[in-house]
Amino acid sequence: MLDYEAVFDATPTPYLVLSPDLVIVGMNRAREEVTQLRREDVVGRGLFEMFPDPPDDETATGVSNLHASLLRVLATKQTDTMPVQKYALHDPESGTWTERWWSPVNVPVLDDDGEVTLLLHRVTEVTAWMLSRAEQQQAMELTLHDADSDLYARAQELHRAWMQASADMEHFRQGMLSQRINGQAVGLLMAKLNTDADRAFALLVQESQHRNIKLRDLAEEVVARHGT
Repeated sequence: MLDYEAVFDATPTPYLVLSPDLVIVGMNRAREEVTQLRREDVVGRGLFEMFPDPPDDETATGVSNLHASLLRVLATKQTDTMPVQKYALHDPESGTWTERWWSPVNVPVLDDDGEVTLLLHRVTEVTAWMLSRAEQQQAMELTLHDADSDLYARAQELHRAWMQASADMEHFRQGMLSQRINGQAVGLLMAKLNTDADRAFALLVQESQHRNIKLRDLAEEVVARHGT
C-alpha cells in the first residue's frame, strides 16, 4: 500500500495542512526547512499565531491576503491561487524578521459529502527572483520602471476587485438565504394562524421589532419551532 504520509513528507515543495478553523495539523519536511521551524512546535497551533505579520510593519498584507484566500477556498470549495505575496518570517532565536516572497496556492480537501475537511497551503519561494529583479531594476535604471509599477499597481487593483466581488457574492448568497428562510416562516405562520401572507409577514415584522432582533433570526426561530 502506498505510504501517503511518506510521499507528503518527501515532497520538495513546502506544504502546510490546515483544519477548516485554520489550525495547523500537518507540515512536511520542506516546510520545516524553509521556515526553520520543527513540526512538533507548529502542529496544533493557529496558522497566524505561528506566522504573523511583523508587528512594526503597518504595510504588511501577508496575513490579511492569506486569510482572505483561505476563506474563499472554504466558501467556494475551489482551489485559490494567490498573487506573488511578500510574507516575512520571524527568527525566534534572533528576534529578527526576514523579507521573503512566495507564490501561494490553497487547495480544499473534500469528504464524500463534498464538505471541506482540510486545507492544503502550498508555497513556492520566489524571494531570490524578486530581490534579483529589484536589484537589476535599480542598477540598469530601466525606462520601463514606471510602466512596471503601473502593472503591479493594476495587479493589486484587480486583486482588491476580486476580493470585493467575493464579498458581494457572499452578501448576495446571504440575502437569498434570508429570503428563503423568511418565506418558510411566513408559510408556517399562514398555516398555523389560518391567515394570508401579508398578515403573516406583518406579524413577523412586528415581533421582530418588539424583540429588537433581526427578521432572519426570528424567522429561523419560527422555522425551528414549527417546521418539524
